[in-house]
Amino acid sequence: MRKLVMLASAGMLLLAMQSHAQIKLGISGPLEGSNAGSMLEVVKGAEIYIDKVNSDGGVHGQKIRLIARNDNFEVDKTVAVVKQLIEQDNVTALMLVRGTPHNQAILPLITDAHVPLIGPSTGAMVFHRPVQKYVFNVRTAYQLEAEKLVRLLKTSGLERIAVLHVNDAFGLDVLTGLKSGFIDQNLRPTIVQAFDRVLAAKDSTEFMNQLLTSLLQGDPQVIVVVGAGLAVKNAVIAIRNAGSQAKIATLSNNASTAFIKLLDKNARGVIVSQVFPDEKSLTSPFVREAQMIAFTKKVTLTPGMMEGFAAAKVTVKALKDAGPNPSRDSVVRALENLRSFDMGDLVISYSPSDHTGLEITDLSMISAKGFLR
Repeated sequence: MRKLVMLASAGMLLLAMQSHAQIKLGISGPLEGSNAGSMLEVVKGAEIYIDKVNSDGGVHGQKIRLIARNDNFEVDKTVAVVKQLIEQDNVTALMLVRGTPHNQAILPLITDAHVPLIGPSTGAMVFHRPVQKYVFNVRTAYQLEAEKLVRLLKTSGLERIAVLHVNDAFGLDVLTGLKSGFIDQNLRPTIVQAFDRVLAAKDSTEFMNQLLTSLLQGDPQVIVVVGAGLAVKNAVIAIRNAGSQAKIATLSNNASTAFIKLLDKNARGVIVSQVFPDEKSLTSPFVREAQMIAFTKKVTLTPGMMEGFAAAKVTVKALKDAGPNPSRDSVVRALENLRSFDMGDLVISYSPSDHTGLEITDLSMISAKGFLR
């Protein structure tokens, strides 16, 4: 079996087979810095599946080369990285690009180049409706996830809910889902507050200074914090330093072991919604396959890896269905004709009028042993 190696230089992580790979797939996301942990888990999930496919002979006899480049979670850099992946690396498809505004910014690039984007690491509704021809979602839409989060919180006896969200496309998209959930459950949030994404990108609680008093005024039982891992970490620090013991809830973008480590002593008890099956499940065929592959690679599965694993399975299926020497356009056609693809208790279908993926949402709570579900 050829060995998968990592080559890191100039802010770039290159996952490459030590052979002449013929099918190239590209990823852009934060691979360095405070927001890198979750993304690295997602990439690892895709890597272990693609490595297994390659060890079994590849796709139509061709090996897959996975190229993941760092964009520091900055929109302008995402655009530059994706442009490089499309024009210089000549990737057949993109997958798992991280971030809502980041994926929005690359839509013109993938449209012009006819490059399919499979399993973007965002659940924003803008990628679901209206249908984006070259975007094929795998994870659950944020709005559906957020709506169900409110319902599950109420079922748990938590009705005084405050919302703190990043003031960007991601945060506003989630807020739409939360509002729908409040209406459906006949609830009103104690308060809704927004914070600046640029300020929150610094490893500091400073962005919370003007928000804390009003955020805690209604004595919320739970505060839903919508943002990247670093922002959530510092928001929780500020909330705890202010003396509040309100429960903290956040979304699946933070469903990773790296997020638990980031929270450190404030991790225990934090509620995290999940949109993929429990990586410790003994009953899910999808999870069992991932567990077996991870075991052979001496990798410990994490929730973040399940997203990458699922996106890689969809991508490989499309490459196979596209026939020998798959092109960008033939992969798009294969995806739009994908019907009832069973990944092992996860079934996904697309059509020209529907590029929505899975619709799974569950709650987990961080304990000393990780995520409890």
